[in-house]
Amino acid sequence: MKKPSRSPYRLLLGAVGFSSFGDAFGLLAMEWLVYELTGSKLAMGTLALCAGAPELMLRLLGGPLVDRIPKGRLMASLAVLRLVVVCLPLVMGMTGQLQLWHLYAAAVGTGACSALFVPAALASLPALTGRKKGVRAFAVLDGVRSGAALIGPAAAGGITAIWGALAALGIDTVCYAVSVILLLMLPATLSVSASAERSVQVGQSVSPFSHIPVRSMLARYLGEIREGFSFYRHYPVMLLVMLLVSISNMGSAAVWTMMVPYGQEMLRQDAAAIGLLSTFSSLGTVAGIGIVAWMGEIRHYKRWMLGSLSLIGLMYMAMAFTTSYPLALALVLLIGLSSPFFSSLSSSLYGSLVPQEMQGRVNTIRYFIGGSLQPVGGFLGGVVSHAWGLPALFLAAGGFPLICALSLMPSRLLNALNTVSSLPTPSGASPEKA
Repeated sequence: MKKPSRSPYRLLLGAVGFSSFGDAFGLLAMEWLVYELTGSKLAMGTLALCAGAPELMLRLLGGPLVDRIPKGRLMASLAVLRLVVVCLPLVMGMTGQLQLWHLYAAAVGTGACSALFVPAALASLPALTGRKKGVRAFAVLDGVRSGAALIGPAAAGGITAIWGALAALGIDTVCYAVSVILLLMLPATLSVSASAERSVQVGQSVSPFSHIPVRSMLARYLGEIREGFSFYRHYPVMLLVMLLVSISNMGSAAVWTMMVPYGQEMLRQDAAAIGLLSTFSSLGTVAGIGIVAWMGEIRHYKRWMLGSLSLIGLMYMAMAFTTSYPLALALVLLIGLSSPFFSSLSSSLYGSLVPQEMQGRVNTIRYFIGGSLQPVGGFLGGVVSHAWGLPALFLAAGGFPLICALSLMPSRLLNALNTVSSLPTPSGASPEKA
């Protein structure tokens, strides 16, 4: 077997890095603009719902596309679409015609594109790096995303404080443009599925819109979505893991959606300081990823993953009583430090257990389940903080995942996470063939 080239791998890392860097600028800019226009926490929650709802649905419906379309071209197309939709509020703002719906429309578009972008990048990794590099390969990709998020929020906050949110939104568009260029340099047929590769060899189209009856096409498409869900029938422990992820993401979405009001009202800080909160969270994440990569193939996944979820919940609850900016920085740093002991370990399990030809559809189902409560969390964050205040929001966002993690400590099903080889496989098959 030919050894994967490092150049496409580096191009992918660069594209994901620039895209993530732009996301950090765009997110803070749009949140700041919404709060500046309305001063409403409900409007902030609605922005999160606009981004999260289409992302959630496309994660479910778009899964087979990730396996049937060359991933490099798919990611480039998504980056172009994100670039176009972000230009809407940018142009309207520069001409003095910015309205709330422009920001909501941009949130819908960026959320929809993000739904397939990250799963496509994750599905490309095994083909570019090989399966044996497991934890480290996924940790490096997480590190690139977290590294961009480390620099992005602080820079976005500083630029917003000096030149305004529109300048930060402009940098977002530049980052997306660079990401498009890097993605177009990837191999044209990067990681299409085995069935699609066979179609190419016999001269057939790999498009999901091939000249076949609509009913047959729809049945085939829905069948591929069902195949993505079938992974969780073979590995029920992974379904439980993803339910925990969805609970954690719901709390995180509620908290971080309200970070602008939290920074202004409770911490009494400006945009630069609020951006630094996200930077400290990312700094902790980078440090945590470094620890995970240094540890290599970790055993006792259950202990590390549930411990991570518990600590994150405690830190969110502590933020409810924090009006000190330095203490808030320390808490978000600890939250970031804890998160890779769940996210990177989970990603490595998927890289080891999912066959290459199913990476795309399983990863989209994975993100669908993990993000299923995220739009609800973002919207409820606005509702709860509007009705009962920000401290009540932080207590609820941290307490729920903490209770769930503690209640699952005795779970025998989660004991199967301790080593990949101990996970049950269908009909005694190896994980590679499951």
